[in-house]
This record gives sequence, C-alpha cells and structure tokens, in this order.
Amino acid sequence: MKHGKVVDRGTELHSSWDTWMQSNCAAFDLDSDLRSAGTELARTPDKRMRSTDSMEEAEVMAVPIRSAGSLNDTCVRSRRRGRGDGLGCTLQCGDVEENVLLVARSLRLNLTLLKNVQTLRKHVVDYCFLDDWNYAHNEQLVYYNRHAALTRANMLTMLPDVSLCDAVIECWSMLMNRLETDEYDFQRMSFFGIGHMEYLNQLLQSADQTTQDDTILDNLYEMWDLYIQDSQDVFNLNADLLFVPFNIEGHFACVCFNSKAGTVDLLDHQLHPDPNKSKICKLASLIGSALSDYLESKGIDRGSEMVMFEHRQIKLPWQSSSPNLPESGLFTMMHMLMYDGNPFDNEDLRRKISRRYLVFQLTAALILADINTIRDEVVGKVNQFLVEKDDIWTRVHAQRKINKIIKKK
Repeated sequence: MKHGKVVDRGTELHSSWDTWMQSNCAAFDLDSDLRSAGTELARTPDKRMRSTDSMEEAEVMAVPIRSAGSLNDTCVRSRRRGRGDGLGCTLQCGDVEENVLLVARSLRLNLTLLKNVQTLRKHVVDYCFLDDWNYAHNEQLVYYNRHAALTRANMLTMLPDVSLCDAVIECWSMLMNRLETDEYDFQRMSFFGIGHMEYLNQLLQSADQTTQDDTILDNLYEMWDLYIQDSQDVFNLNADLLFVPFNIEGHFACVCFNSKAGTVDLLDHQLHPDPNKSKICKLASLIGSALSDYLESKGIDRGSEMVMFEHRQIKLPWQSSSPNLPESGLFTMMHMLMYDGNPFDNEDLRRKISRRYLVFQLTAALILADINTIRDEVVGKVNQFLVEKDDIWTRVHAQRKINKIIKKK
C-alpha cells in the first residue's frame, strides 16, 4: 500500500480504534486503584526503520532555560495567549471565592491550593472528583468527538498517585490542536493522539528482529491518517513542531519533531543517562524514523530530511533519574502545553504539592473547553449539584466516619 493514498482499510482500523476507546474510556471500578493510592475515594512497505535514527549519540540538551511562568498567573502559561482563559474556555467562570463548600476529599485536602481558583472551576472539579457512589463513574464529562471522550472514571485517573489513562492524553492532544488553531493564523504546532500505542508497542517488540513486518508500519500510518481525518482540520503536518505522545508500561513521555532546529526532542520527566539501555529512547528513535517515512509519503519534503535530525533529550529542572509513573502523565501534558522548541521552567512543576494544583486546573480545562460538546449539559448538572451540595456533604461526611471506624476494626 502507498501511504499517501486514501485509506482502504478504514473500517478495520476504526474498529481497532473503537476497541481502544472502549478499553480506555469505558466505565471501570477504581476502588482498588484508589485505595492502593492511599485515598478514600470510593507507510511505505518497502522501507525499513533506518539505523541512522538511533538514539545512541543522543545528548542531553543544556542551554539557557527561559521562564514560562506558572499556571497561577491566569491559569495558563505566559506563552499561550489565546481567547478566554488561554486553555480553550471562553465561558465566564466567576470570581474567586475562598469560602466555598467542597465535598471531594482530594479537594478538601488541598484547600490552600484552590483559594485563587475561579468559583466555577472549583465546583466543576469538585463534581468531577466527587467520592459519592450516587454519582456514576461511567457518567460522561467530556466529548470532543467519538475518539476523544472522558467519563468520571477516566478523570479520576488525573488524581495524584493514580496512573493516568490514555484517553486523557487523547483528549488533551485534541485540545492542544484546537488551541493552536484558534491562536495563530498558521498552526505552528500539531499534536498526535495516543491511540497508536498498539502499533508502537508492536514496532518496539519487532525492532530487534532481522526482518520487520511491514504491516505494523502500514497500520501505524493508517491510524495516523484516521486521527488527522478526525481532527476536523485542526492538524497541520507542515507545522514547525509535531508532538507524538506515547506510553510504555505506564510511563508517559512525548517526542517533539522540531523542524526549525532540525532535532528530534525527547520530553520526559526522567533522565536517561544511557540511551542504549532505555526503552523510552529506543521508541523515540523508532517514532522518528516512522514519522520521517510517513511525511515523505505525504509529499512533505522535510520528511526525507528528518532522518538526519539530531536526537536529544531536553533537560528540564524537575527531571530525575528515577521514574515517577503516577505523575508521568501530568508531566507529559504540561510538556505538550508549554514546550515551544526551547527548554523552559515552571515553578508549579518543580514541587509535588503544586503539581496537585495543576491537576485541578487541567481537569477543569478539559471539561470547560469550548470544544466539549456536552459542556452545557455538564455545567447544568454542576448547578444541580450545588443545590444539593449541603445534603451531599452530610451524607459523604457520615460515610467517611463509618469508613474510618471500619478501617480501625
């Protein structure tokens, strides 16, 4: 199959994507995950991957770091202007009210962090993270399109010490594409989703084989075709920066193809001193080669040049040599939000307590984004939640006391 032509196996791949969505977006019971976290919340077939794309000579980039500010500024990075809050929401979210009754335990434990958050955002996040079993985990809170949707169960994986689900990254990529389109006449950045992980994992597993199964690349490229088609004209393959997020065994990271600098940049919360021993670096190289062939098949000249791009790890202040899997998804979302081709700093990412603040803000951003087609419905439910909040708090508070007594026994 020539990758530049119309997909002729779309039905099969849509089925594969739908299966991925069901496994990542369907309602599921988070009891065990939340308890273990210590909470009480109940395509060119004749081409092979080029060895010259290896990360063997990858180096950690150490250049002057610019300050990107904090989300505390106006809930968004200073680079992102945009409309409304800068995160895709033009809805009026009200003033900042400090004396707001919050029910969700994750919020009550972090009241100080929330004192400067707009009132509607507080209530939306409170409703999202509500630990009252009268509110179903399978309730849908986000719907951008049929491949980018989130239930309450999905959103609960945003909480600290709980591994993020892929569906959150899928929606985040869609939101990033929309923000870039709204902000600039020319889309400087484009973001792939993460529904390609089945094929990237197959690619990684087959990398050491003498001969490679070309159907893996065919399926990967066609999956990218479908993602771009579903992105509704908010994806630009000619963008200066192309982001490809991925997840290996719960470790989220992102590769950025920086055409202006001529580099393939690995954005990860973990440093990899020896790229030869790192699955993350190995997959970054494979993605680089695959994207090079994919762009070339689309008639984009720099696709053939990309194979010569320098591979580098971008050094960031919060990196460590040890993986932080539960927070790797949050780091990846922030890297996608803030990286513009240059290393950056962010005071909230440096501190664990402040990263909780980012969780709350990004959760509100996903739900309140203008592209969320069910936002008005969700806000209506939040308003009803406010009417009943005193009774809900009484019930939830009593149940927590019972849980403590049972736990002591």
